[in-house]
Amino acid sequence: MDGREPMSSVDRAWLLMDDPKNPMVINGLWIFRERLRYEHVLAVLEERLLIHERFRQRVVQERGAFGPRSFWQTDPEFDLRAHVGRMVLPSPGDMETLNRTVAGLLTVPLDMNLPLWRFTLIEGFGGGSAFFGRIHHCIGDGAALVRVLLALTDESAEAARPVTDPAAGHPPVRNTLPPPIQVGARPGAAKLPAAREGARERANPLALTVRGGQMAGRFIAVLAKLALMKTDDKTAFKGEVGVGKVVAWSEGIPLDDVKFVKDTMGATVNDVLVAAMAGALRRYVESRGDDPEGKEIRAMVPVDIRAPDDTKLTNRFALVYLPLPIGTANPIERLFATKRRMDAIKRSPEALVTYQAIAGLGVVSDRVARRVRGYYADKVSAVLTNVPGPPRKLYFAGKPLDTIVFWVPQSGSIGVGISIFSYAGLVNIGLITDRGLAPDPETIIAAFQAEFENLLRLARLRAGPGKGNGESDTRGGFASNAD
Repeated sequence: MDGREPMSSVDRAWLLMDDPKNPMVINGLWIFRERLRYEHVLAVLEERLLIHERFRQRVVQERGAFGPRSFWQTDPEFDLRAHVGRMVLPSPGDMETLNRTVAGLLTVPLDMNLPLWRFTLIEGFGGGSAFFGRIHHCIGDGAALVRVLLALTDESAEAARPVTDPAAGHPPVRNTLPPPIQVGARPGAAKLPAAREGARERANPLALTVRGGQMAGRFIAVLAKLALMKTDDKTAFKGEVGVGKVVAWSEGIPLDDVKFVKDTMGATVNDVLVAAMAGALRRYVESRGDDPEGKEIRAMVPVDIRAPDDTKLTNRFALVYLPLPIGTANPIERLFATKRRMDAIKRSPEALVTYQAIAGLGVVSDRVARRVRGYYADKVSAVLTNVPGPPRKLYFAGKPLDTIVFWVPQSGSIGVGISIFSYAGLVNIGLITDRGLAPDPETIIAAFQAEFENLLRLARLRAGPGKGNGESDTRGGFASNAD
């Protein structure tokens, strides 16, 4: 059939992880101090997004002789305007109003009869605009989608290619893709918390062979660990989830400060940020009248296993389970505990095992896949992901892009999503929580900022007078897994 192609088992697995209470949809927000024009936004998307056929394709499913199958099929009635909404932010048009509006938008299910994405231009946020996007995870992972979305931008207002107003009857050309914007060593590459250069040696799991009995034994140990993993400790973050969500995001933290802490403490950028978040979650548990001593909560962490030259729009990542040491009161001890646990995961074949397990879910029945999903979602309290972005300010539709934040989807009974994104020398944290479990995520964001400031203060004390005031080496880019 014309315009139809089979969906990979891994992409289908992410489709099956959808849940009415936790849609498997990646949500992102771009903030502009100037006003965007709707027609200009349409023109950029027509020219640069729709060159990827996936954004014109809907999902169709059928039952074959060997089980259920899913396909990508071109939507014969595709209409760009049906995927790009427009609204005015209610008064007073401040951050709180924007967060409430976004929380409402991200609970609306995507129409399964259409291509699984939708953008909304939000006008009236201060003197500028906000551009909110939703893309189903079955279309691609963070690395793939960051590359696609960055291709919508330019490095300067002058570099922006002229766009034609579609209303004028002269649609722009769609047959060329702008060169990818260089964002450090690898354009748009997701450098996720549990990965390191050693994981890149496992970049193609289909080509990897298990070498010898020792490796086979490690695989068996990982399978046993996953099968015997207990339900996560009961805290404010664990419980029945509902449809209602709330979101918050942080002010930018200078990446230079994060790198100073990691250099001084002998950790990585990811260690520092995750340890600060563990401290923030500890504070929140205490504020809810619970005692965090001796407790830990697990985070499900995506690991990028994409080969360096792999730019296909699909999912190429695995999941690992990271215990967050919220029961450790001392911030330095908590940082080192975080580092030990992350290092242990990096040395483990856990990512490869879970990738193969995810692929397996894509070929079983929907009922079996959802039962397995629910079993493993019950073992964790949060999803935590980290995607580095470009080191300098970008422009979209001719306007400077001020802030980028995104919210990672959760699965099944998971009620917390923690997203770290680096852009133009700053690190932003996006937090989404279940309204019934943690209705005030802004307090967790404030606690995270306080925890990081505490780590920075301790690092400056350790380094000595005059250190930690901007002298750290940024090496011209964003955090890599080796940082």
